Amino acid sequence: MRTNPRKTYVDIATACFARDGFHGVSLSDLAKEAMVTKQALLHFFGTKERLYAEVLGALCDRLCGEIERTRVPDPKAHLTAYFASVAHSLLDDAQDVRLVIRALLDSNPDAKNWPLKPYLERLTSLIRSLPNGSKMQPHTALAEAYRFIGSVQYVAISLPTIQGIYGKATRDELADAVYRSVEQEIDRISRQ
Repeated sequence: MRTNPRKTYVDIATACFARDGFHGVSLSDLAKEAMVTKQALLHFFGTKERLYAEVLGALCDRLCGEIERTRVPDPKAHLTAYFASVAHSLLDDAQDVRLVIRALLDSNPDAKNWPLKPYLERLTSLIRSLPNGSKMQPHTALAEAYRFIGSVQYVAISLPTIQGIYGKATRDELADAVYRSVEQEIDRISRQ
């Protein structure tokens, strides 16, 4: 069975960028990790920036795909199911959460390409579809989306530390508590 080198390189870059951020990883580092030459990466992507954009585009596809996989007719139940899925998946692997945080930290305000924009727009649209959400201004819904994302992300990157200090049971209870707090926030928005 033949492997897809482009996908392999994107997977390796995803792990490296999630761990060290855009500025903390060089093309040489990525090539070494992939056990290829830097020229091999340049052949597929042209620049480190294009590789990073592809990594973030794939991340956006995964995030939007999860929104679609949790779709149910009721917007409140849909948003709740989405964040429940995110919260529970964090117990297994927080790589995507770390990558989102790294992308936000490494953002260039003058960038011409924003790979995570479709995800933010999809999440904002879902929030505005909640009961009473249509009364929200788009920027207010975006602020709510960031609040949800932020609370989940903060806990996700903290879970290994929590488990090390307090044990696995506390780590799992903390993840469940975050899910419940997001659920309460969704209820709050729906009642506004």
